[in-house]
Amino acid sequence: MKRIYLLAIMAIISLFSCSSADKSESNSPQASNSNEWELRILDSVQVDYLGNISTGDFREGLGLIYDYTANTLIKIDYEGNVLGTQAFPKDGPNSISFISTVKMNSEGKPYIGHYRAPFYELNEDLSVKREIEMPFPSQSFGGLMDEKCFELWEDNIILHFPGRDEVSPYTETYLTDNFLLEKLNPATGESSPLIRTPETSKFSTGLLYERPAISFTISENDVLLYFNNEPKIHRFSLLDSGKHIETLDLNPTKFIEAPELKDKTEHYGYEKLVEGNIFGVFASKDYLVAHYSQGISEDVFSANEFDFPKDFPKLTELNQSYFKIYNTKKGWSNEIPLPKKIDKIFVIEDPIRPFFALRNDEYLGEEQEYLTFYKIQLVQK
Repeated sequence: MKRIYLLAIMAIISLFSCSSADKSESNSPQASNSNEWELRILDSVQVDYLGNISTGDFREGLGLIYDYTANTLIKIDYEGNVLGTQAFPKDGPNSISFISTVKMNSEGKPYIGHYRAPFYELNEDLSVKREIEMPFPSQSFGGLMDEKCFELWEDNIILHFPGRDEVSPYTETYLTDNFLLEKLNPATGESSPLIRTPETSKFSTGLLYERPAISFTISENDVLLYFNNEPKIHRFSLLDSGKHIETLDLNPTKFIEAPELKDKTEHYGYEKLVEGNIFGVFASKDYLVAHYSQGISEDVFSANEFDFPKDFPKLTELNQSYFKIYNTKKGWSNEIPLPKKIDKIFVIEDPIRPFFALRNDEYLGEEQEYLTFYKIQLVQK
């Protein structure tokens, strides 16, 4: 009798164990046959600091964000605790300003820089450890506040830094005739050109379009490069001298692109329409996440009779942002709309793990004495 009772208990335990395992497996993105995803806000994290954050990086439990008004770096952990700050002088000796790049390597070592260089490796306390110069000056005179064009690969820095042979990025032939990236060896100071505009991009045709911002990320040994106002992602191999491998068409439902320009004096952006914009591409071995906005068409733009800069907040209401997820086996997912209360997303370490996004307090109309980050996850349905 005891033996029968024991066998019954073991059978029940086995049943629950299998059920639990099946449930766990069904929640795994790899186990599901669906390619439909949704965004979930898991939590919010408060940081005891208030400022205007323009760029940052999160990696291995640490965050590094930059307040462009105070010209200050803030180091935090994933619980929102402030671990250290470093303010840089804007003028005079040892001044550093207009930081548009904040990056941490796999060991947590921080780097900063901006579109005209130099770049700096920092100490753990965020003081400057060394200056990293390019072997030629930049010919760029403007850049994004959150430039995604500086990545660490092996012992090199891969970056978008126009200026080789004193070529200006503002010429009509820059995108068709020149390399787009540089591979810098910070130990020797030598840099070699890398990657040209692929034939799959409209910017390879020689026709005139609104000038794009060039950004990229690195996935293992591949560069994923994109022009902000073209819904395509171009993959190149760093192991094969930057050879073009493929182009992924984002296939958005809506992505406004300005037509070909008649001449270099004609402009559409914020005069006749707002182009769609790729804000960032984040990748792991099996997944890629594109963060983009759809833009505002000429019809909607003219109907609103915008008065800038006063009416810039209206663009937030009219210009919807989305995520799309690319699975190497299943292709692109559905479009995942972002709530308007989500502001900037600086990095996604792993597309299927939680990540952080800055809350848009201005949109919410809330005055706070601290920063708030949402903890977000993309979940497969």
